[in-house]
Amino acid sequence: TMAEQDKPQGKLITAPVQMQTIKVVAIGSDQLDPQDKEVICKAICYCNAKPNKGKAGHNQYQSCVSERLKELDSFLGHRSPYKPEVNYDMHKAPPEPIMDKGILTKAHDYLPGWIKKYWEKEKDYPYEAGEGMIRRPDVVIVKDPTKPPTQDNIKHVVEIKFGNDEFGERQKNDYAKIAGGEHKVKLLDADECDCGNSKDSNATEVSTAGAWAAAIAGTLLYVLSRGKTPKPRFPLPKPAPAW
Repeated sequence: TMAEQDKPQGKLITAPVQMQTIKVVAIGSDQLDPQDKEVICKAICYCNAKPNKGKAGHNQYQSCVSERLKELDSFLGHRSPYKPEVNYDMHKAPPEPIMDKGILTKAHDYLPGWIKKYWEKEKDYPYEAGEGMIRRPDVVIVKDPTKPPTQDNIKHVVEIKFGNDEFGERQKNDYAKIAGGEHKVKLLDADECDCGNSKDSNATEVSTAGAWAAAIAGTLLYVLSRGKTPKPRFPLPKPAPAW
């Protein structure tokens, strides 16, 4: 009968081609949006291949990721949605980003100079390192990249976990104060990034970080224009010669 035909008829069989091209991802409350995760993971994958030498432990990866995202921000005229290592004055309510005086979307380059010029003059008590007076999240994702990363413009605050890094409760609470709520604080484990697919047909080898930034910027523009600009090929650094 027609009624029986309208009923579900057991399992839906999907052709292999569709299975390869459609990937459904369940987004948990503590996970990033796929586009945001993809951009940050591209930086992590670049740094897995070419970490900053001369730094200890996870710092060689952390500093490298920060540099890649700073280059992306610079390439986009300091209007990238992904702001690495912005310092926040935790003694303001809400916590206030410490930005360049001339470019309000660019993080201040030299924190000791800012502390000497502003903290010690504006507050009647000294700055003490290690007391949580200033916090610096790994990445702040903004809603409007033409505006500074103040709380009303923050989409997410991201902590990147390398290896056995600990994300302490005090740090997590402070990041929630910066973001405006615990639900806006995200943890991205570097191991979640799929960095092993170097022979992917969608990967392009690049030899310089500048070329990396240009390619990622192209990806962002493609997404933001909803596909009206040509989609670039994702970059990976060229492997170092074996001899």
